[in-house]
Amino acid sequence: MKHSRSWWLGLIFLFLVLAGMGGVVARCVQLQVYQCGDFRARAARQQLKIIPQTARRGNIIDREGRILAMSLATYDLAVDPQMVANLDDTASELAAILKKSPAEIKDAVIARQDARYCRLARNFSEAQAEAIQTLNLDGVILESAYIRQYPMGTLAAHVLGFCAVDGTGLEGVEAGYNEPLSPQSGKWFLTSDAQRRPIGVAGKCQDARNGNNLVLTIDTAIQHVVEEQLEAVVDKFQAKAALGIVMEPTSGEVLALAIYPTFNPAEARQTNPALRRNLALTDPFEPGSTFKPFTVAAAMAGGYVKLSDIIDCENGYYSGKGFGRIREYENHSYGRISVTDIIVHSSNIGTAKLAQKMGKPYFYQMLQKFGFCEPTGIDLAGECQGIVRPLEEWNDKEYTLSRAAFGQAIAVTPIQLMRGFCCLANGGRLIHPRMVRGVISPEGMVVKDFGLQREDAVQAIPENIARMLVQEALTAVVERPQGTAHQVYLEGWGVFGKTGTAQVPKTDGRGYAEGKYVASFIAGAPAWDPKVCMLVCVREPDRSLKMGYTGGRVAAPAVKEILRQTLAYLGIEKREDDKGRKLAGF
Repeated sequence: MKHSRSWWLGLIFLFLVLAGMGGVVARCVQLQVYQCGDFRARAARQQLKIIPQTARRGNIIDREGRILAMSLATYDLAVDPQMVANLDDTASELAAILKKSPAEIKDAVIARQDARYCRLARNFSEAQAEAIQTLNLDGVILESAYIRQYPMGTLAAHVLGFCAVDGTGLEGVEAGYNEPLSPQSGKWFLTSDAQRRPIGVAGKCQDARNGNNLVLTIDTAIQHVVEEQLEAVVDKFQAKAALGIVMEPTSGEVLALAIYPTFNPAEARQTNPALRRNLALTDPFEPGSTFKPFTVAAAMAGGYVKLSDIIDCENGYYSGKGFGRIREYENHSYGRISVTDIIVHSSNIGTAKLAQKMGKPYFYQMLQKFGFCEPTGIDLAGECQGIVRPLEEWNDKEYTLSRAAFGQAIAVTPIQLMRGFCCLANGGRLIHPRMVRGVISPEGMVVKDFGLQREDAVQAIPENIARMLVQEALTAVVERPQGTAHQVYLEGWGVFGKTGTAQVPKTDGRGYAEGKYVASFIAGAPAWDPKVCMLVCVREPDRSLKMGYTGGRVAAPAVKEILRQTLAYLGIEKREDDKGRKLAGF
């Protein structure tokens, strides 16, 4: 009996042992076979430490290699709330460096205590980063980053634009060329211990790569002169704003483009958006008399007139059915004068009669050839098309035709006007304005050369017509004492140009605002081989100052000074006065 009982107890014990062993085996099978992948993934997540590697955004430099925008190394400070050993001590240590109270730091960390990352500050200097490293605090993370800087301050702000906090370009060439400027971030894959300290490499690392550098067509020396003159003219005449463009007429490369008032790209997000508008591209205006050379050029190209032809300007009063009354500026009275003198004296009646000779279809076709019916395609965002109504909407008899001839009833952007004037200066070729010369890799290799990729320009008017207009009529505007821009005369440099004084249309109805004007002067030099063309527009100079409001009084002096300094800077040699006059057709 006793023996039988012991046997059963042993059997039960053996069963329990075997059952326990079976459970252990089953659990091992579950862990090693069925849940193996999950545990390996969890271990990998806990042990893997991914360290992002930031890279530098490319520099923006001018045509001479001067830096306009660059990215400087900086540091961001963060903590891992779950790794901070003593929050009170950590907050106290960091407070002095961050210039925050310990309580403020503690609140920020506690708010993120369930996370593994809490950013405390951005844009530390290297000295501040070293001070934090010497503290050797658990859970404190220093991350390298870059901050966008503009070493020349406000210079060329409307060309450069600015970047977001994450380094993405938002306006200007920063936005238009964001892709080549942007760096390629990298990652280091490391294994870490329980304290998240790196102990080995976990996989192939992805190396970071700096962004490409952008070479602008801008010359900062010329840009500085333009900005200096714009500020001076706005201050002197208490104007609303002013803009200036300097361009190479043969290549279309913009040597300077400036707006005043301006802004600092480094502080752009705190700036009034109205100050960031690139008025040279976004705001069309009636060009006024600066448009008259295009009317004359169109008439000459079509064989309607020659510069020596005589036009009756009706002694200052011209009217007719379908186009109303046309008067001269300040009621000047001109009789029978040559086409050249129409330009020299800036006759409204003379240019209106030339447009009537051509007729609407041909004149509109020439507007298209000069590029006034489409954007220029300049490589800056936000360009407006201008306002030239389709030909089928010119349903009045001759009103639009006669007014468009002297720069009314149409609106163009300053960059369109500059492009058209360069067409006259370069022998009749319609070029494409450009702000960027090329892209260079971080290693200094040429990635893109836009000068080599430029499309062939379209011949808008015959070369001899363009040369004749520049060297005779437009040069006479400056060189003749009775010309509207004689005060711009620079001996030996063969300056040519045209003034313009345009009324500002009302914003709440038809007609023009009382006493508001845009004073403009567009010019180039030297007449025998134009190297630069430039435009200055001054918006709404204060007439109550009684210092003038016309293009000749307001804009022309600024252009003269820009021309004088630019021609000297570029090393353009002067010619003897009589030689220049001979070339100008006198």
